[in-house]
Amino acid sequence: MTVGDAIKLGAERLTGVGVDSPRLDTQLLLGHVLGCRREDLAREPERRLTSTEAAAFDAAILRREGREPLPYILGVQGFYGRPFQVDPAVLIPRPETELLVEWTIKRLAGTQSPRIVDVGVGSGCISVTVAAERPDATVWGTDISPAAIEVATSNAVALGVDDRVTFHLGDLLTPISQDVRFHAIVSNPPYVSEQELVGLQPEVRDFEPRLALSGQGGASGDLGIALYPRLFHQAYPLLESGGWVLVEVGLGQAKAVVDAAAGAGFVDVEVVDDLAGIPRVVMGRRD
Repeated sequence: MTVGDAIKLGAERLTGVGVDSPRLDTQLLLGHVLGCRREDLAREPERRLTSTEAAAFDAAILRREGREPLPYILGVQGFYGRPFQVDPAVLIPRPETELLVEWTIKRLAGTQSPRIVDVGVGSGCISVTVAAERPDATVWGTDISPAAIEVATSNAVALGVDDRVTFHLGDLLTPISQDVRFHAIVSNPPYVSEQELVGLQPEVRDFEPRLALSGQGGASGDLGIALYPRLFHQAYPLLESGGWVLVEVGLGQAKAVVDAAAGAGFVDVEVVDDLAGIPRVVMGRRD
């Protein structure tokens, strides 16, 4: 089997099971197996795969045929220009979450040596990115999943910010000391309702951790917003005066989350749309 044959065959197999980007996924999987970039494959279409390479490629395509997410097979996902290790213990970082990071950084502009908490760290993409973008920042992160804490810690070490980022096991803000005040508390919490899970793509529904999607025991509630009021009420007393809370929200949830933030005492509550025009980030300030 040549490189060209492998790409043609893999794309046909993935097309047959309804994968959205069959050729691109095939190229990325083949590059992963061969230890090269996708762009390099075009330079050697006649290169023949060894039997070991062909077997590894077939195994990778088979996993993708089963609709396992590509980043779990590759073991990595890009976020804010950096590679993050991912596995089925954590949610795959998504482009819309970069908006949450962007606004966190904007709200911290002018604040020297900011202290930040990331609630529900998952892969650590928010915590690690904020720390990397703000070398003077100290970041605390929490998660209810020990496996997620391990992945986030590995990413902090790999990306060189582990001296300023610490992760704590526990629910929402309960592991955080009540004696420290923070300049920003940020979260991409579970906001998928149990009813919504049924209609999600199989890559999400069947492979990504339900704990990160809808919370422990469906804690996000029937509308996906049940965690926000509790998070806001915990966050308010932990913030410095003028400190910000910033959260990611799902489609159709922004108004209810804005009301929850205002109900917890936050002022200047506003919503930011993502590139698709969907209200994606809700933020408010402690007066």
